[in-house]
Amino acid sequence: MRITHLVLSAWTALGAVAVPFSTYAAESVKVANAWVREPAPGQKTAAAYLELTSDRNLALVAAGSPAAGRVEMHSMTMDGGVMRMRTLPRVDLPAGQTVKLAPGGTHLMLLELKQPLKAGDKLQLVLSLQPSQPATTSLTTLTVDAEVRGSGGSSHSH
Repeated sequence: MRITHLVLSAWTALGAVAVPFSTYAAESVKVANAWVREPAPGQKTAAAYLELTSDRNLALVAAGSPAAGRVEMHSMTMDGGVMRMRTLPRVDLPAGQTVKLAPGGTHLMLLELKQPLKAGDKLQLVLSLQPSQPATTSLTTLTVDAEVRGSGGSSHSH
C-alpha cells in the first residue's frame, strides 16, 4: 500500500511540474519568419524555415505537420563540395538567442507531403519543446502557421 501511495505521489508531482512548464514554454518562445519553400512539381518533400527565440533554455525535440506524413529536423553542410544532410535529434534554443532554421543550414524537412504545395498556401507546423536539461519528460507543443513561398526560379536546395 505504501509503495502505491509513493508511486501516485510521484505521478502527481510530475503532473504538477509538467502543466506549468507547458504553459510557460509555449509563451516563452517567439517565432518569426516561418515559411516553406515551394517544392518542384511532383516532389513529395519540402523544406521549412523559421526563427525561434526563447527566454529560457529549451530544445526543439520534434516537429510535425498535418500537411506531411512526417517531419524531420536536418542540418545541411558542404563538405569538399558535396552537400551533406543529417537528421538531428534536437535543436537547442539557448535563452535569449535567436536560432535560425534557414536555407543552407538547419531546417525542417517535410516528407511524404499529402498534397501539392503552391506559393501562397498556408500550412501548420507543430513544434515539440522540452527544457534543455529535462528534469522530467514533459513536452509542450507550439503550433506555427507558415506560408509556402516560391523558389524564385532557382533550383531546389535546402
